[in-house]
Amino acid sequence: MLDVAVDPVPLSDDLTPTLEHTVAQAGKARELAARLVGEELRTVYFVGCGGSFYSTFPAQDLMESAEDTVVSHRMTAAELVHRPLAGLDRTSLVVASSHSGATPETLEAVRVAKKAGATVAGIARSGDSPLAEEADVLFDYPSNVTVTEPKAIHFTQLALALLEATGSLRDAEQAWQAVAAVPQALTAAKKEVAPLGERVGAQWRDAELVYVLGAGPNFGAANALAACYLQEMNWLHASAVNAGDFFHGPFEIVGDHPVLVLVGEDATRPMGERAVAFAERYYRTWSVLDSKDFTLPGVPPRQRGLISPLAVASASRRLLDFCAAERGHNTAQRRYMYRVAY
Repeated sequence: MLDVAVDPVPLSDDLTPTLEHTVAQAGKARELAARLVGEELRTVYFVGCGGSFYSTFPAQDLMESAEDTVVSHRMTAAELVHRPLAGLDRTSLVVASSHSGATPETLEAVRVAKKAGATVAGIARSGDSPLAEEADVLFDYPSNVTVTEPKAIHFTQLALALLEATGSLRDAEQAWQAVAAVPQALTAAKKEVAPLGERVGAQWRDAELVYVLGAGPNFGAANALAACYLQEMNWLHASAVNAGDFFHGPFEIVGDHPVLVLVGEDATRPMGERAVAFAERYYRTWSVLDSKDFTLPGVPPRQRGLISPLAVASASRRLLDFCAAERGHNTAQRRYMYRVAY
């Protein structure tokens, strides 16, 4: 095991309580879903910017895999604003996420949705925010530190609630049991990923570029790690590659730089395993974050595939701290974000 040059920041004391606060709102999601499905809901849009957008991937994967009554889409908030959408009307639900509740593109998307007659569910840290004022219902989380997990959990709970309301959710009791176990499961995953954090922290310390591979619901986590945690918060060149496209061009060159493969226990697992097998044979500097390495306490074995995308996203967020410690980088430092007009 490689030693880190500087210890990463400790896990936040509010991690588990924030996740408990988040999953406690499952009942509100179920009530909203039951009402909207009863009113002939036809279309759902999961929207956000940056990390909020990447948090939509597990929810969209659930909807696409199990639901054929309600059509679902994921898109950036700016796309909802600027693209004409034939399905956006009073039979639509728009789930819009913004940590601050004040992201301009997200607020504009909400206004477009409201004007079209859609119901809006907001996801934000605080009920005291512009998004809370605009949304028909708000799902919150009381933390400025524990951010990645609550947004993905709220999106996922709403997707599960919609599946349940349409009669498309198999093993509903066990699914909600798995959701209830998320606070302890993700807290454990953040701790259990530490050995990998030490390894990739050392690999990425002097890297010029890092590639992150993921597939299906885990591709959101791959994008968040590359764009938000490495590019934005570490000023390290990084790129996310879909494991399904890895063998259609990228595998020729990505091995010239450190590669991390995210592998979950969902239906797309074989795509990640194939990429790992290739990297193991041909690449020198590679690692794998595999949800099978996490204990996920309290999660029923048959529901690990449901929870593993949340665990992969949470654990990959923790890698940021190890990378920043090795590189000696202040993750709050910005050149342009919040500093200049854009």
